[in-house]
Amino acid sequence: MNNQTTLIIGAAGNNGVATIDAIINKKQTKDTIRAAVRSADKAAELKRKFPAIETVIIDLNKPETLTAAYQGVTKVFMIPGNVEEREQHAKNAIDAAVQAGSVEQFVFYSVFGAEYESILFGRQFRAGEKYLEQSGLNWTHLRTIFFQDNFFGWADGVKQGGLYFGIREGSLAPLNVADIGEIAANILTTVGHTNKAYNITGPELLTGDAMAQVFADVTGKEVAYISPSQEQTLDSLLSTGWPQWQAEGMLELFEVFATNQAAVISPDGETLLGRPLTTLKEFISQNKAAFV
Repeated sequence: MNNQTTLIIGAAGNNGVATIDAIINKKQTKDTIRAAVRSADKAAELKRKFPAIETVIIDLNKPETLTAAYQGVTKVFMIPGNVEEREQHAKNAIDAAVQAGSVEQFVFYSVFGAEYESILFGRQFRAGEKYLEQSGLNWTHLRTIFFQDNFFGWADGVKQGGLYFGIREGSLAPLNVADIGEIAANILTTVGHTNKAYNITGPELLTGDAMAQVFADVTGKEVAYISPSQEQTLDSLLSTGWPQWQAEGMLELFEVFATNQAAVISPDGETLLGRPLTTLKEFISQNKAAFV
């Protein structure tokens, strides 16, 4: 699958950057990477980081801006943004891929459990999945779970001795963003992924208490686990600038974790990665300065 042109939509986000980095580090691939972003500033920032890539500016609310971005594209990796209109953005991107006529593979970034459509985030991403499945394109769904990297947002509490994470006695297997990027790169640069849905979790099921203990072990100081009420969590998210819809969606996700509806470890990640997934302890050790 050499000499392909891969369009990455949502390239400036953490998952997009991790994917670009992983593809570039694959010495055997000669793929052209075209990074689709929303602004000239983001394009320039990516170009400084990855001089070999192409950049293109698109607006997923304006389908007419996608035509030039798709010219000559053979593979697409779409990472929907943190916006309420995720479903429409996905439809616009998929329609543009169909119209281009050159796209051989469309990889859609989604969320673990999307097929159940039981919470807002699941319904948003599953709508995109279903539209892609019905498009006639060769599709691959990459369904991921809560990121280890999200805990940067909890760093202030950890520094003060508390992991405030509202999942009560539930457990989940948090996933490393760099691992996701490498998994996506492997899917985009190898064959055998047509019309498959991959469920990607981290390597270990952890309760809130267990996660707090990992933070304590790595930082060398006491970190207590505190599970705030839903009202407290909502207030906290809103106070830090989260939109109402997204904050309420996160509450739904936390309830999934609290009731152990996502308390599973999928083998797909390690199989696609070809090595063990990053543990929470490894992640915190690599980023210890952020938590002390």
